[in-house]
Amino acid sequence: MKRLNGAWLAYWILFLVFEVSIVAYIQRYDRFDQMRIINNWHVLPVDNLFRGLTFLGELLVPIALLIYFVLKKKAWIKPFVFSYASSTLIVQGLKHLVFPNALRPYAYFKALDIPWYLVKGVEMNEYNSFPSGHTAAAWFCFIWVALLFKKPWAGVVAGLLATGVALSRVYLFQHFPIDVAFGAFIGMICSSIFYYLYHETLTK
Repeated sequence: MKRLNGAWLAYWILFLVFEVSIVAYIQRYDRFDQMRIINNWHVLPVDNLFRGLTFLGELLVPIALLIYFVLKKKAWIKPFVFSYASSTLIVQGLKHLVFPNALRPYAYFKALDIPWYLVKGVEMNEYNSFPSGHTAAAWFCFIWVALLFKKPWAGVVAGLLATGVALSRVYLFQHFPIDVAFGAFIGMICSSIFYYLYHETLTK
């Protein structure tokens, strides 16, 4: 039986484009220039856009999806919860146990005394930079949204939203590009494993 549908495939293509683009960006610029270039792009409408998008990487989306699955698609509960739990455990384990002293951009560049542009209303965190939890959650969650609709357009829209969340974390000076690249990878791998394991149940 085929294990890929149009939404899944479109989402994966966007994920690969995102990862390759981020890796190429990291290879081309050092850490300072990675942040300086993006920091120079700031305009108020984009500030507001990314400040809104970043909230899609928090608990609202997974909670909404879980409620929907409980009410409408009970067979989806286990793979969704297992993939969310595994993604969260890996991300938080890396953040707090493996790389607890990984500095976020605000703290990393503090000694340079450079007037970075900071978006109003966004609290500047200093530690636990690697990997990005918001990005992992976004790439994990939105693939399940895409799978609900099954069509390639759903995969494209969901992939663009996940990309937006990832970019918002760098734009808002919360993470380095490498943080969001690894966060996206973790979210995608966890969701992919459990989608594969439960595929027969999900397609009934």
